[in-house]
Amino acid sequence: MTLLNVSLWENYSHALEALSGGRNTVVFDDLKLPSVMVRIPAFAVETVDADLGTGIHPAFVVNTVAQSNFKVGMYESYVYGTRAYSLPYKDPTCSLNFDASLNNCLQKNQNDTVRRVGWHMFTNWEAAALALLCIKNGQPSGNTDYGRHHTLANQCGVRQDGALPGLASGTARVLTGSGPVSWRHDGTYAGVADLVGNVWEWVDGMKIVTGKYYLPTDNYYTLAEASWPTDNVIIAAGTPPQLGVSGTDTLHTSGGPTAWKTVARTAAYIALSAAIKNRCQQAMIDPAFDSVNPVGSMYWDCAGERIPVRFGGWSNAADAGVAALALGTLRAGVSTDIGFRLAYIGGV
Repeated sequence: MTLLNVSLWENYSHALEALSGGRNTVVFDDLKLPSVMVRIPAFAVETVDADLGTGIHPAFVVNTVAQSNFKVGMYESYVYGTRAYSLPYKDPTCSLNFDASLNNCLQKNQNDTVRRVGWHMFTNWEAAALALLCIKNGQPSGNTDYGRHHTLANQCGVRQDGALPGLASGTARVLTGSGPVSWRHDGTYAGVADLVGNVWEWVDGMKIVTGKYYLPTDNYYTLAEASWPTDNVIIAAGTPPQLGVSGTDTLHTSGGPTAWKTVARTAAYIALSAAIKNRCQQAMIDPAFDSVNPVGSMYWDCAGERIPVRFGGWSNAADAGVAALALGTLRAGVSTDIGFRLAYIGGV
C-alpha cells in the first residue's frame, strides 16, 4: 500500500477501526496523507494508583478543557518531505534536534484552515499517561540489545541496517512495528509499538533549566514554551538523586544511569502541597507512588537547559523501560538513537 493511495488507506482505516474495536484509526492530514494512530481513552488517576491523587489525568485536559482521548502514533515517526507520519515497517527518523523534530509534527497543521491545531509531538503528559497504564497493566519489552531484547533474545525485530539482531555494532534501529506483540504497550497488536527501546523519543511539554522542572499544568500543547510554569522542583544532590526545592536544597550536577524508581525526596519537597507532589507523580517525575515496579533509568545534567527524551534506545538494556528518562540532552542535540513520535487531539 503506497503512502499516496488515499482510497486504499481509507478502506484500510475502516477495517482497522472494526478489527481493533475502535482502538486504532487512520488520521489523514491536510495533504490527505495517513498516519496509523492508537486511541488512548481518558482515565482517572486513582484507577491506576490511589497515591496519584484523584481526577482525570492531565494528558486528557487541554487548557482546562477535558478530552475523551488522545491519539498517539502507533509507530515512531517517519519523516516524508517535511512532515512526520506514523507508518509500519519504516526506519524511524533520527538525528534531528528537538526543534526540527517538533516542526515536522507541527507542519501537519500548516494548511489546515479549519483547525490549525491537533497534530503535535508526543507530550510528556501523554508519555506519562501511557507509562502509568503500562505500570498498572504490564510493561512491554522492546529492542534494548541491538535489534533484540536484552534478556529475551528470541524477541527480535528487523534491523534497518540489515545486520543480525544482537550484533553489537552498526545502527541497530528496527523497522517500526517489526518486533513481536510483546513490544506493544498493551501486549496486543492494537497497541503502541516500540515504546520501550529502539530509539529514545523527544517529548514536548517539559524541560529542565539549571535542574529546575518546567511544564504546563495540563496537556496545553500549544502553550508557548516561555509560558510554561514551574513549581520550583529541582533535581537535588544525593545518592540516589532527590527531588528538592529551588532555593532550599542543593542542586545536583549530573549523573546516571540510576533506576528511576529509586529517586528520593528531600524534606523540603515532602513539605510541598499534595497538589504539586501529585502533579510530579502524574508527570512521571516522582516515583513515590511505586518504588518497586517501574522499569527504566534516569540520566540528568543540571547545566543550562535540557530537553527530555524517554523510554531508552537499542543499546540501553535494563536502563530502557517505560520509566526511562534522560534529562541530559541539549535542544540542539542529535543522535542516531533519538527520534520522536506523533500525537493528535481532535475528532472522536
